[in-house]
Amino acid sequence: MTRVRNICALVATAAVLFTACGSDNKAATGSTPTTSAKLSGTITVLAASSLTKGFEALGSEFEAANPGTKISFSFASSSDLETQIEQGAPADVFASADQKNMDKVVASGHNGAAPSNFARNKLEIAVEKGNPKHVATLGDLAKGGLTVVLCDSSVPCGKFADQVLASAKVSVTPKSREQSAKSTLSKVELGEADAAIVYVSDVASSEKVDGVPIPDAVNAVTTLPIVDLKGSSNAALARAWVSFVIAHKSELVARYGFLPL
Repeated sequence: MTRVRNICALVATAAVLFTACGSDNKAATGSTPTTSAKLSGTITVLAASSLTKGFEALGSEFEAANPGTKISFSFASSSDLETQIEQGAPADVFASADQKNMDKVVASGHNGAAPSNFARNKLEIAVEKGNPKHVATLGDLAKGGLTVVLCDSSVPCGKFADQVLASAKVSVTPKSREQSAKSTLSKVELGEADAAIVYVSDVASSEKVDGVPIPDAVNAVTTLPIVDLKGSSNAALARAWVSFVIAHKSELVARYGFLPL
């Protein structure tokens, strides 16, 4: 009888242990890892005009990878976009063509996080396809009979163009000064100008112009930062877009003419 009782006790103990282990296993296998909330909604991205083609392509990729999201872009000069942010224009992300305008956004407290750099850019001479006026150097832009357009001095591409021309000791009287790199380039694309100084990414993104390199010794190189904005109406999506751009910065370099950091 004692032996029977001992056997029963052993069986009961084993049953308890089995039940306990079974409960632990069930808890472990039944648990699900924490996942981030699904992204949805729309954000407005204010971006330098030189980013137009590259950002539009990345935007399509992002939306395809995140159904239910929409990236809406507003492209202009970085200085104009910075002014819009200061004046309270609704926006979620800002990508600048230079550091100066990003510094203004940070100084005024409109950034939602610390800005991140994602690419660099430099200037190039854009000429009509086939270069019919045979522009080979910056000095050629000063020749008579050549119609040249530049970005306005108040916007980054104009400020950098002025620096480059001063470094090369070349004096140019432009036919007009435009409010963005995109509008400056369009003058050459439309045949309204023979040459313009814009970014290498602008030339690379256009099938209607050719580029004439500017020597690095006198060229201006700018770093492009991006940041989500403090007043974003969809902070999660804004942060996701910023992360996506940074993760795909090599694509901007390989396909759209930007320079690596």
